[in-house]
Amino acid sequence: MTDTQHPAGNGAIVLLVFTALFILTQLYLAIPLAEPIAADLNGTGTVFALVTVYSLFYAFGFLLWGPISDHWGRRRIMVPGVLVLGVATVACAMAPSIGWMAVLRAVQGLVASSFAPVSLAYLTEALPPQKRAMAIGAMTTSFLVAGVFGQVLASTVALWWNWQMVFIITGVVLFCAGLVIQVTIKEPVSDRPALHIGGRFTVLMKFAAQPRIMLLCCAQFTLLLAFVAMYSALGPHLVRFNFDPSRIIGLRMVGLPGMFAPLAVGWLASRMGMAGVARAGFLIAAIGLVVEAGLADSLVGIAIGSLVFVTGIALTASAMIALFAAAAAPNRAVGMSLQGFVLFAGASIGPLTVSQGLGFSALLAVLAIIFVLNALFVTVFARAQQKVEVMT
Repeated sequence: MTDTQHPAGNGAIVLLVFTALFILTQLYLAIPLAEPIAADLNGTGTVFALVTVYSLFYAFGFLLWGPISDHWGRRRIMVPGVLVLGVATVACAMAPSIGWMAVLRAVQGLVASSFAPVSLAYLTEALPPQKRAMAIGAMTTSFLVAGVFGQVLASTVALWWNWQMVFIITGVVLFCAGLVIQVTIKEPVSDRPALHIGGRFTVLMKFAAQPRIMLLCCAQFTLLLAFVAMYSALGPHLVRFNFDPSRIIGLRMVGLPGMFAPLAVGWLASRMGMAGVARAGFLIAAIGLVVEAGLADSLVGIAIGSLVFVTGIALTASAMIALFAAAAAPNRAVGMSLQGFVLFAGASIGPLTVSQGLGFSALLAVLAIIFVLNALFVTVFARAQQKVEVMT
């Protein structure tokens, strides 16, 4: 293949992974900033403005930008999206009220959602096949690490300066990243059929309506739902057993090494296939949940179980991205849009599961059963996908 057909190299991967880290940070920095922002702006509904509004616009934005980038091209969407996000992020530091903060967070969420599906589609098109799994694994790792990085960065900056500086610093970084992407990223050769913009959204609806894709969506929906639910339930569970708060924070970080598991997805996929990696990831995560549930009164047991659980989640997240992209080809951004929407829609429901009256162990047991079913869904999907590929 020529450089024109595969215009991205290692530098482009590093740039996009770095940008993804700071974009996903915008989702998680709201957690430690909610209290100081509420105190400063003297308003109610701070969590709704910072978290819920952002998450909703972020999730629904996935459905918008994928088809648009399939029509207009990857670079034309990525560059303006990151630049506008940088400006909107800095503007958050100047919000005079909670209402204005909600409006700016909505803008942030909408433009931020243009990056993940488009950049993942770009990497699958602009890289040679042997580099794609590694690149997608690196991107997935950055998405997961942002959950810890965003909270630590926001807490540190707010402690040393103030919450406004968190938005200013990250906004400037994002704007500069957008400029570098504009200068260095080249549009890959497109194999997408010529369609009008309405046709792109029709492709999305037809893709989502296929039975095998519905199976994949069912598995994808509970992926981050379980991740968020487990960590949402973990804090209250440990407080009841009088664990020191500093140990709770440390326990939340135990899973961090597991977030780098996607870097091995390419090697694993070469041996068991991408569907095999997704299936194994679900089963590994289920084992981690069972360990946590069975050793719920042991700090060491919970730590071991959470590390196994996060490792399984990380493997599955990367593999599912690849499965959606392959199933949607050549309209890969459509696949990225659907998987992102389903993923974050599930994540938004995760905290609600904690309030359903189930105990910590019972909740994890239910999630483990769901993950075993998800492994079955992936298996059925893979067989159906093979038949489609043979027919075409």
